[in-house]
Amino acid sequence: MGRAWLALVTVSIIALPDVSRAGTPLCSEANGRHPSGRDRLPELSKLADSTLPAVVGVLTTQDERASPPGDSFKGLLERFRGDGQRKGLASGFVIHPDGFIITNAHVIEGASRVQIEVGDDQERLPARVVGTDGPSDIALLKVSAGRPLDALPLGDSERLRTAEWVLVVGNPFGLSQSVTLGIVSHTGRADIAPMGHDGYYDFIQTDAPINPGSSGGPLVNLLGEVVGIATAINATGQGIGFAVPINMAKEILQQLREHGRVVRSWMGLSVREIRGRAQAGKGRELVVTGVVNGGPAAAGGLKVGDVITGFDAHRIPSAARLRWYVATAGVGRSVSLTVRRGAAEHSVRVELGELPAADEADETATVGTLPHP
Repeated sequence: MGRAWLALVTVSIIALPDVSRAGTPLCSEANGRHPSGRDRLPELSKLADSTLPAVVGVLTTQDERASPPGDSFKGLLERFRGDGQRKGLASGFVIHPDGFIITNAHVIEGASRVQIEVGDDQERLPARVVGTDGPSDIALLKVSAGRPLDALPLGDSERLRTAEWVLVVGNPFGLSQSVTLGIVSHTGRADIAPMGHDGYYDFIQTDAPINPGSSGGPLVNLLGEVVGIATAINATGQGIGFAVPINMAKEILQQLREHGRVVRSWMGLSVREIRGRAQAGKGRELVVTGVVNGGPAAAGGLKVGDVITGFDAHRIPSAARLRWYVATAGVGRSVSLTVRRGAAEHSVRVELGELPAADEADETATVGTLPHP
């Protein structure tokens, strides 16, 4: 039976400091409220109190002729029309006191104007779109508030474990600063394609209630750290929501700030996970199913049938994760792949090229024989 996946479209109602993987502590230190350890977990009410001031509403104005993602789900949306425009409210969160905000790219797609609602009094501030990346569904915004804003620390989504408690904070159906509680149901959901759009997906699945309008809001662990960005729901199910891992955002924030977009590196091959070969703590084995003629992988000597077991001396959690590693490694960078050919295992070096826009589909990662939703 087919599955219906819905990217959380907006619910219709009425120069960055060095932020990168190394820059994450800026968010924590700026607030001075980073918990000291996992053995000191806050009460949920205190956790919500410390999180809410940094969660914002994202208001967009779109031309009525523009059809936003998920427009076929009009029954979910309450529209207020006037002067040929449609207004919408979604969510976002501040990552630096200077007014830098993360939300979903689909939230602001096609918007002619973006505003941010800040604080209990819902002060409205004009927002500038610094950069967007559709394939990861991440956008970086900037507001000038004239004062430091509360900001949330960015956690490590790689450390998330199944059944860990998380909060989702946002504006579901325009109900500002709502908090829901649940657990991490699963991690590494790569076989999910919201609205059928291709992308670099590696979702965190959660049963914490997510609804239209929550899109772009933070998924927060019990330390008060953002570990994900609420992004999609199963339109036909309950307790099945998905969030973009925050580590994906941390990987591309600097490019969004500097270039307004993400320049992806490329290896030029396709792979498939070998079922039944994964071992605890050792990652996946990926068999090469295709090599692009003249591409970086071909130049490095990779061949169909080779089995990739490591990337730059690290294990590979999934085929989708390898695709992300390659895409964010950097154009021109030389990477090392651990490859088994026959009985022998050896290292292969590949100098990554820039992903050709017309050939994006050539860099694929297939997981077994799971159907594409």
